[in-house]
Amino acid sequence: MIQLENICKQYTNHNHMVHAVDNVSFSVAPNERVGIAGGSGSGKSTLLRLIAMLEKPTSGTLRLFGEDIHSIQNHTEIYRSMQMMFQNPLAVIPPRMNLEAFLLEPYINYGLMDVASAKDDIRKWMQRVDLPENTVYKYPHEVSGGQLQRVVLARIMLMNPKLVLFDEPTSALDAVNQKLVLDLLQKLHSEQPFGYVFVSHDIGLLQAVTDRIIVMKDGQIVETIESKRLKEAVHPYTKSLVEASL
Repeated sequence: MIQLENICKQYTNHNHMVHAVDNVSFSVAPNERVGIAGGSGSGKSTLLRLIAMLEKPTSGTLRLFGEDIHSIQNHTEIYRSMQMMFQNPLAVIPPRMNLEAFLLEPYINYGLMDVASAKDDIRKWMQRVDLPENTVYKYPHEVSGGQLQRVVLARIMLMNPKLVLFDEPTSALDAVNQKLVLDLLQKLHSEQPFGYVFVSHDIGLLQAVTDRIIVMKDGQIVETIESKRLKEAVHPYTKSLVEASL
């Protein structure tokens, strides 16, 4: 689903060249769960934004679903197949829009079903993400951060995506809500398989929700390791991340 070959992203900051992503190559297979770990400034979030086509690479080749991003003709289908979940749900849910209207948007924008059928489907999704059906009548400020992330997850999943990009979606949640969202993610993945890339500074969290972890430092990949074999990491930076997560 994703193929990156020698991807670079450079910025100029006060006449200084910053190599945010430096010669990165890897691929993600259908339904595979891949984590990207690293501290602040490691390049992991920039890399995710490049995959999401929110930024353009300075050089290198990026293919999504087998197609070079520069030759993609049908962006609508790509954006339906590839969804993204951010750290702060309030950044994607307009404050004056109730949650039903927010959830209705993809049904309308992509012609998934008529409004009456969509409203019935939305209530089923509220059940699937363990929220009361009347949650849809509330506004973002009336529900908790953990509940909002579950609403966002419902909106993502109702589109039946092939690929989801997660940019530290639980880092702002307390431990209880973090576990609820992560458990829900694994439940939905087992019921409706999809591939995903999950970015986090917490490598211990990634071990619980991914098959493979890519470790980044200073814009480069320093190690790639199976999640279940994390204790066998050989790179000192990976080892330091593992120790910090204990």
